[in-house]
Amino acid sequence: MEGAESIAVGAMGSVIPKLGALLKEEHKLTKEARGKIMMLIKDLEDLQLFLRRMFEVEDPDIPMKLMARDIRERSYDLEDSVDEFLIRAEKGELGLNPRGLKRMINKITRAQRQHGIASQIHQLQARANEVSERRKRYMIDEAVSTASSSEAVSMPMVVVVDPRLYTDASSTLVGLDRPREEITKRLMVEDESESALQLCVVCIVGMGGIGKTTLANQVYQTMASEFDCRAWVAVSHHPNIKRILRDILGQIQQVNLNEYQDTMDERLLIDAIRSALQDKRYLLVVDDIWSVSTWEIIKCALPLNSLGCRIITTTRIFDIAESCCSHRNSFIYSVKPLSVMDSRVLFYRRIFGSESCCPSDLVEVSDRILRKCSGLPLAITIISSLLASKPCLREEWMKVLYSIDDTLERSGYEGTRRIIFLCYHDLPIHLKTCLLYLGIFPEDYVIDHDSIVRRWIAEGFIPGMQGKTAEEVGGSYFNELINRGMIQPICDSYDGKPGSCRIHDVILDLIISKSVEENFITLLGYESVGPKLSRKVRRLSIKDTNEDKCIPEMMDQSHIRSLSIFGRVGARFSFRNFISLRVLDLEGCKDLNNHNIMNIVGLHQLRYLNIRDTSISILPDQIGLLKFLTLLDLRNTQLQELPVSIVQLRRLAYLLCDIMIFPEGIEKMEALSCLSEVDISQSKISVVEELGNLSELRKLVIWQYRDMESDNTMRYERLASSLCRLYKLQSLCIHGNYGSVDFLDHVYPPLHELQRFQLNKRCFLRRIPEWFRSLSNLIYVCIDVEEVKNEDLQLLSDLPSLCYLSLSSISITAKELVIRQNAFPSLHEFHLDSAWSNLTFEPEAMPKLEKLVLSFYFLADKTRDFDFSIGRLIRLKKFCATIHAKSADASQINAVESAIRFAADSHPNRPIVDVITLPEHGGDEKLEENVEDETMTVDK
Repeated sequence: MEGAESIAVGAMGSVIPKLGALLKEEHKLTKEARGKIMMLIKDLEDLQLFLRRMFEVEDPDIPMKLMARDIRERSYDLEDSVDEFLIRAEKGELGLNPRGLKRMINKITRAQRQHGIASQIHQLQARANEVSERRKRYMIDEAVSTASSSEAVSMPMVVVVDPRLYTDASSTLVGLDRPREEITKRLMVEDESESALQLCVVCIVGMGGIGKTTLANQVYQTMASEFDCRAWVAVSHHPNIKRILRDILGQIQQVNLNEYQDTMDERLLIDAIRSALQDKRYLLVVDDIWSVSTWEIIKCALPLNSLGCRIITTTRIFDIAESCCSHRNSFIYSVKPLSVMDSRVLFYRRIFGSESCCPSDLVEVSDRILRKCSGLPLAITIISSLLASKPCLREEWMKVLYSIDDTLERSGYEGTRRIIFLCYHDLPIHLKTCLLYLGIFPEDYVIDHDSIVRRWIAEGFIPGMQGKTAEEVGGSYFNELINRGMIQPICDSYDGKPGSCRIHDVILDLIISKSVEENFITLLGYESVGPKLSRKVRRLSIKDTNEDKCIPEMMDQSHIRSLSIFGRVGARFSFRNFISLRVLDLEGCKDLNNHNIMNIVGLHQLRYLNIRDTSISILPDQIGLLKFLTLLDLRNTQLQELPVSIVQLRRLAYLLCDIMIFPEGIEKMEALSCLSEVDISQSKISVVEELGNLSELRKLVIWQYRDMESDNTMRYERLASSLCRLYKLQSLCIHGNYGSVDFLDHVYPPLHELQRFQLNKRCFLRRIPEWFRSLSNLIYVCIDVEEVKNEDLQLLSDLPSLCYLSLSSISITAKELVIRQNAFPSLHEFHLDSAWSNLTFEPEAMPKLEKLVLSFYFLADKTRDFDFSIGRLIRLKKFCATIHAKSADASQINAVESAIRFAADSHPNRPIVDVITLPEHGGDEKLEENVEDETMTVDK
């Protein structure tokens, strides 16, 4: 873990290498200064080892805790001092006079700089000596050695999510079948009687960790397709009512809110929701309600329309449950702990992948551990995840058993908290650090995988690892926290991999408690946490403040290394004094203005700058001065152009923006790994050529305005040539207006590392390039072609890794499309937008397909027989069909829908079915006009 910061050692891991860098010849240090730095490095290495050992003590006494905290705090001060000196040194080197006195000024500047070094080293050594003396005085080394052996420090292995979490045996959630069926049966509309169509509310009540949200989700997924619109909102302990109402409105409209809706007050939002739902049959889940007043406000937005609407709520508090169910035709459902048998099943499946594989010598100790879990699924999941990371040896399991107090069997909730703490303490230091950092996010916040990994990197938590990128290592940390049960994965992608996560509120309580105790993070605007402003603030998270000054004046801003604001910034707020800032996340701060960020060019240590979803329209001209910046997220802002100096950001790895014309010199940004969205059509041809020199590029999004017309031929030839040189490219996405991208035919040699390829709906290929055959790593393909042909399907069908395929055509063929036997061996999800009535599957085609999404055009005067062969898709779980109707009467549409549902009902898996019929629209006239015997052209 050398070179990484952590909750245990503070900034020791990063400051030691920086001090070592000062010993290089280029700094021309005196012999005395070099000796002092070498001595200081040795002292700090000793302190670093002590901190690692001390952090393994589960419950250290107060002197030990105070000493460790003091050393960590001073390590941050040390790094700030070194960073400040290095900046001053660099400025001294740049202060050269090009006229006759260059040599003299160099000599003077060097002497002044060395004097500064001596002063800094004296201060650093004084601090190191002070903490060393206190360490000896308290004899902490001896206390630590008796409590815990030192953990072997080694580079973490890259890990994936434990496959035992995704085994077929665990796909059916334990102990939920009967509760789900009971609730669903009472909520289902069995007939059109007046009582059945009345609004019905169910409130699921139970203690924390008992599985209320999981049960609500199971009911929601079972019933969702029966409703016109649906929404799910999490309330949390300290709710933001406007955010909740905006979330409901956005989900029922199925679009992002416009600028006006985003600024609505509560009254206007309530009126807008009522208007949208007045004539709709809706299903709403309101999860985790903590106060009656919150429910009363949300209830005001929900009309009583006698259309069979249903509301599901969850809470820990019975009085709130009674309030939710005061309406006639409503009921309370109390969740019971798992039975002994179900507890065993959940426990064994997590550890062994099956409930019948527990070794006989572990059965008795398993039952003793389970008794302490009191049937609470959260406790069972976390303790079993802990045991899954250890050898299956009785002595190991007995250690875990003895770590849990016997008295906790009588208090399920407190027992869960103790088990969570036990599992937290078992985490290695790097995982403790990454977990506690998640405390910066508000309760029930959906934490994006890529974003949090990049923040960990910017914070310095991810060490170097030979043969792996920092993003890959950070991804393994994320997966390991899932494996340990400390974060809850959200798997909504085609490959089942978690793209984001949530934190259970019981675990979040522990995270916040430990983070604040160690002064790892400071929270403002969080009602349950009061900031200790007497301490130096290192990482600050601000939530939902309505103050014009979101940071108290008494808070010293100069030591803050990370700042995240969830809410308002304040019109006059300035970042001028945040001189140690490394991470600045202002995503979604709607009141952020250009004036707020004009001074950020003085934040010389800044690594991470996120101003996504704000009103920023201008970046500072001197943005290039932020030489340590690794991420710049400008998406969904009002920026029209990038400053020319942006090409000076040599360390920038992630540049994320909307359609943008890039300046010349982009090839200087040699660290770029992810780049979006380059306007190929309007950027200079030299910029297009320079793209090929970005040798580290792994993800690229480009935009084209024009088709491959004669005057653009050279531009696209240069683009194809540039793409050929991007040997590490893993993801390529092309957006644009209507036009072909046939320049891809000329990409040779092929992009062998490509894993993801996507065209948006306005770009198309006349044919799929032949070189696609060689893309053995390709996982995701989303493309439009001029006409879907069997040759295209054949070309793609042998790709060994392809998990997701979406094919659309601008010309709908009447020829039969056949998915042949054993084709697409790894495909999990298939989307086809075409004349689907002519699609058939041979036996054993797409053997792993779980989701099929079809969209086709139904013309009444061109009706053909629908041959549904989905019964041959042996793994199918979900079938979605969208019918674009034109001049078809209700009986014809009903016949098609009935045929779809019959095909699904006849399937042995009984897949979930979702059928959507879209009414005729303006674009269909062109459809009807262009229907021919063989093909019909669709205007898109």
